[in-house]
Parts: sequence; structure tokens; C-alpha cells
Amino acid sequence: MNVTIDTRETDRIRPAIFFFSIRNNVSVEELETGDYIFEDKGKQAVFEYKTMSDFINSVSEGRVFNQAIDQSNEFINHFVIIEGTDEDRKKESERKYWTSGVNFTKKQFYGAIARLNTFTTVLRVPDRKTAFEVMEQQAKKCFDDKVLAKTFPKSEGNSAFRYLSYCCRGVGAKTAEKIVQELKLNNLEDILNLKKEDLMSIHRIGATTADNILSQIRTDIS
Repeated sequence: MNVTIDTRETDRIRPAIFFFSIRNNVSVEELETGDYIFEDKGKQAVFEYKTMSDFINSVSEGRVFNQAIDQSNEFINHFVIIEGTDEDRKKESERKYWTSGVNFTKKQFYGAIARLNTFTTVLRVPDRKTAFEVMEQQAKKCFDDKVLAKTFPKSEGNSAFRYLSYCCRGVGAKTAEKIVQELKLNNLEDILNLKKEDLMSIHRIGATTADNILSQIRTDIS
């Protein structure tokens, strides 16, 4: 597999070369779109890499949405990867408030992820090493024509709702809320125990939608 790293990755270039060169051919070039491009078997996958600080700033500026749209226009397989935990999110949000007076809320953060997930795939990872691992794994899934598995944050609040709303393709916030409320779901264990008939008991969820949701659950978190 060939991996191309954008020259503007600065602090991540050396560790990225060290990690990816073990199993891949690695080059460093100035990329017009994305930060990492993987290529194999005539296929490509592109990743826009954001630290928590960069993601919050780029959401405020609208930059990340334009970058993700550019990726989706040029590549079939495109991702935005966010490095950082919920604790990192809190710290960066507080830092942004004290340095610029801008209050970046948790609602804005997850709203941005939900918006991005309408036209690309958002992957959240706790640290840089995991980011490299996830990018390589996802690229291989693309090239092997396997179903892509999305990751999801271990967030505060109802993790069942967050999984269905942010990570389950084809399920919007309103549908996710109906499922969670009517089936009394609270966590990912409840998600794993879902049955087709449970989902079809929800108004306007038919067999196709139920199968789609269950298939993603089995792929992602089973």
C-alpha cells in the first residue's frame, strides 16, 4: 500500500513515516486535498486529520466542512479523523473561551460531527498512535471492499442515542431519539441487544431500515 503524507503535517510527519513505513511505501508531498492519502489496488482513501484544538477552531471558522466537501468531491473513500478524548474537548473549549472569548459548547461539537456525518465519515480516536492504526485499518477495509466500521465517542449522556445519531448511516437525530425513547435504550449494551422486531415496532421503521441498523451494529460494536 502507498501512503502519501502532506508536507504541512509538520509535527506528525516523522512519527507517521516511522509508523507507516513498516508495512507500506511512504512519501511526503504537498497535497491539494486531505492530509493522508492511501492507495492500493487502483483505489484511494483520504483522511483529513484534526487534533482536538484544530477541529474546534476549524468548526468555528467553517474550514473543516469545506475540507470534507472537497474530499467527498474528489475521492470515493473519505474520512475526517479527530484525535482527542472528551476531556481534551473540555480543556480545549475552555482554553478557546479564555483566549478568544468564544464559548464553544458540547452541543456545537457534537452538532458539527453530526453534520459532517451526513456526507463523510468521522472517526474519533484518543491519541496519535491510534489515529495511525485506524487510518491504516480503514484504508485496508476500503481496498478489500469490506463494510466500513465507524468509531464513536465514549461520551457523556446517552451513548445509545449518540451511536444511532452520529455513527449509524441513514439514521437522523429525530429517528434516533424515537428509538431511544420508545425502546428505553440507555447505553451500547442496550444497542447490542436490539432485535429486528424491536426496531420495526417504531413508527415508520420498516424491515429494510431495521436490517440496515442491525447490520451496522454488528459491524461496529459486536
